[in-house]
Amino acid sequence: MSHTFPWGGFKLAPRIAEKIKKGEQANIVIDIQGTALPIQGAQMRIGMQRGCEKEKARLGIACRLTGPVTTNTSAQLAELETLLSGNQVDCLGLQSPLPDQYVGIIDKYVQAGVPVFTLNNDVPNSKRFAFYALNEQQSGEINGKTTAAIVKAKGYRLDTVALGSGQPAGPWAQARMTGFVAGFTSVFPDTRFFNDPKSGIPTGDNFTTQEVLNSVGPFLQAHNDVNLFFHTDQGVEGVGDIIKSKNLAGKVWTSGFNVSGPILDSIDAGRTLVTIDQGFDNQAEAPVSACVDYLTSGKVPAEPLQYLDPIVITKDGGSGLMTTAEARKRLADATTP
Repeated sequence: MSHTFPWGGFKLAPRIAEKIKKGEQANIVIDIQGTALPIQGAQMRIGMQRGCEKEKARLGIACRLTGPVTTNTSAQLAELETLLSGNQVDCLGLQSPLPDQYVGIIDKYVQAGVPVFTLNNDVPNSKRFAFYALNEQQSGEINGKTTAAIVKAKGYRLDTVALGSGQPAGPWAQARMTGFVAGFTSVFPDTRFFNDPKSGIPTGDNFTTQEVLNSVGPFLQAHNDVNLFFHTDQGVEGVGDIIKSKNLAGKVWTSGFNVSGPILDSIDAGRTLVTIDQGFDNQAEAPVSACVDYLTSGKVPAEPLQYLDPIVITKDGGSGLMTTAEARKRLADATTP
């Protein structure tokens, strides 16, 4: 089985082709940035398992989630090398911590005849087959427009908007912030921003709520003119907690990305206006199906950028939006094995 890509030709490793021919189980590995990262790790495991169960009707497969517990590029690369040298992977779905961080290891897998798909963070200069994630800037813009619409409908008065992230230098984070600014200013063009998408406030590179409490709490105390804080990731949970604990409800609001019980509680309480569930489960499920497509019929997506739809959550929902009640059901489905 072979295929020609813009970067050149690919031929499936004979050992994999022989396994498929004999009806032996193919090993699909989804390797991610951190198996215990808040929200992300659990949802990606569920998505991989869901995809594996669904695709077993088309091909005998065994699926495995690998990666370090938290972000550790050296450990992740070492494990990927071990998996490859041991012929333990017949198709790989890979999340790199930063875009284009793992060009070398991806090309090494492809050279060995192993199909590779990327998720969450792309590696466009590699020989990956396709990429599955949100269109980050477009999703940020949707968040900004939706947040602004709520602010306008509720008549909230905003003085200054701040932007923050667990990884403010990350292209994905800057794209979300860029999109948010564009979306929000399309409704309120004269909005004053404390910072810009290139200078997002760092809130903790382990993406934990405590890090956000330690960073954003003092920031809001020192800048009492900031009354909307946009957060690029699950740190929005911590911002909502700060608004509650500092008695800032009705004076300060937040919007962001990802979903958890506390985030949904904060939306119901009016502290958080919008969150986008980026569908970590969907991102991990998609490469499983893509692997089976290729291993069974040599099919690859015509367009390498396979953008997934953002799930936009507000308290009351509306056209194209999900209510918190609907989001709670989806969260339970996405995090319960």
